[in-house]
Amino acid sequence: MSTITIYGASDDLVEVEGEFEEEFTAYNGWRGRVVAPSGQNLIVTAEYSKTGEDYWTLGVETTGTWPAWDIQFAEAPHEGDPALIIEVPAGTIVEEIQR
Repeated sequence: MSTITIYGASDDLVEVEGEFEEEFTAYNGWRGRVVAPSGQNLIVTAEYSKTGEDYWTLGVETTGTWPAWDIQFAEAPHEGDPALIIEVPAGTIVEEIQR
C-alpha cells in the first residue's frame, strides 16, 4: 500500500502528492475521484473559504461502498491547512470530476 496526500494550496490549487502526483485548479472548489486499479474509489472535495477567513475545507464521499483504505486528516505540508492522507493500493490515480 502507498499513500496519497490531498490538500489546498494558496487560494486556488489542490495538490496531490504520493502514489499519484498532480496539481488541480480549484478557484471555485474542486471535486475529484480517487480510483484504485481494482475500480474501488471515493470522492474528495476541497473548498477554499472566501469569506474573509482564509481556510480550506476537505470532504470525503462514498460512491456506493467504502474502500477498506485508511483515511486520516492531518496538517498540510504548507500553510497549516488540513490535508487528507489516504492509504491506497499501488497504481491508484486521482481524476478531476465535474462539480
